[in-house]
Amino acid sequence: MVWLVVGLPLSIPELKWLLVGQRLGDGFTMYRDLYDYTGPVAVFFYKWLDIIFGKSRWVHVVFSTLLITIQASMLNGLLIRNKAYNENNYLPAFVYVICMSATMDFFSLSPQLISVTFIIMALNHVFRRIDNVITDELFLYSGIYLGLALMCYLPSVIFFVIFLLSLILFSSAVARRILMFVYGASVVFIIIWGYYYWFDASADLLFDFFVTPFLRDKVWYIGFLELIKISAFLILALLLGISVVFTQRVTNFQQKMQQVMLLFIVAGFGILFLSSDLMTADLVFFVPSITFFLVYYFLGLKRRFWKILLPYGLIIGLVAYPYFWMNSTVIDALIVANDNRGNEQSEETLMGIGLEINDYRNYHLGGPFLDPFVSNRKIEQLNYFDGVSGMFYGITTSEPDLIHDELGIAPTIFQRFPEFAKSYEQSGANHYQKISN
Repeated sequence: MVWLVVGLPLSIPELKWLLVGQRLGDGFTMYRDLYDYTGPVAVFFYKWLDIIFGKSRWVHVVFSTLLITIQASMLNGLLIRNKAYNENNYLPAFVYVICMSATMDFFSLSPQLISVTFIIMALNHVFRRIDNVITDELFLYSGIYLGLALMCYLPSVIFFVIFLLSLILFSSAVARRILMFVYGASVVFIIIWGYYYWFDASADLLFDFFVTPFLRDKVWYIGFLELIKISAFLILALLLGISVVFTQRVTNFQQKMQQVMLLFIVAGFGILFLSSDLMTADLVFFVPSITFFLVYYFLGLKRRFWKILLPYGLIIGLVAYPYFWMNSTVIDALIVANDNRGNEQSEETLMGIGLEINDYRNYHLGGPFLDPFVSNRKIEQLNYFDGVSGMFYGITTSEPDLIHDELGIAPTIFQRFPEFAKSYEQSGANHYQKISN
């Protein structure tokens, strides 16, 4: 919560998600008319938030806070229903919110945060199956939820593998039910693929979302060492929590739950490895497991002195620690840089070619080019008929006020789309502006 008091910096990924919502809210189709690899389920949220509320980062902050509250409630409820602890209370929900408050990106409506919602929903069904509740729906729903999670954020596919292992290792799941688990995820994919097929963007979906993250260079918004520094208190909380595995007695079912949550931690590290954009938002995947084990640790404290000092000290540290990074250079690559216009927001729309996300900080997105890697692949197709026809709608209906071309390919675009070219005049080196009527 300290971020809301001292000022919440706007991160570059957060700016990108706002631009995605604004572009899709203008009636364009993802992947066909907007060149980026953000997950289709996540962009659904961005689009409708923009349609209803407009381009406002505080709408994202409010909805991310609401989503965190919902996640905390779901996690608390499933832990109580599955008798994870020897006493029932709201401590897991409280600890979850505190851990989520530890890093500023947790207040961004990131694909990672949305994905965690569906992962928690699937976790409930996995716990029920381990408790020998045998219904086909458990496997089907788990697959659907994890399918939605990975269609939010592709590296979440590792949770699909982890949960599949959990069902195989900790329960007597037969092949038919495992196939239902896979079928549930497949249904999600087929529905989303069908939607984009209707809009002639299914091939773009497959390549841009599923293939691009493995072809492009990893974007280091923050390095591993810096990530460790920023998450120091989260790491401390995790280590304290995991210590209960070796020090506390639990039932066989609770032990299986602990083993699943240990695999959950392994999946979190897998996310850091698979992520094509390393950022602090990736830490959200550790929060459910940190919460799970940390509550065990708090409930297991015996001495009154430590029972008061440790929880309060750790909670204060988790909440206050991010403040010390406000003026640090560690997060410079993650934060949107200010220019001489400060926070002034122009109403002009900009089609940027070869620009970085940071260059849109004072503009509305007025063209299909967003991610440099995906955009370059589309630009290479300007020499082919299919490529030009695929870009036709996204370019000719954009009508941006300004065009900033850092790659020098605007003349080629004007040549391919002559009617579009008639509306623009050159205003500087590789800069064009719309001709006033």
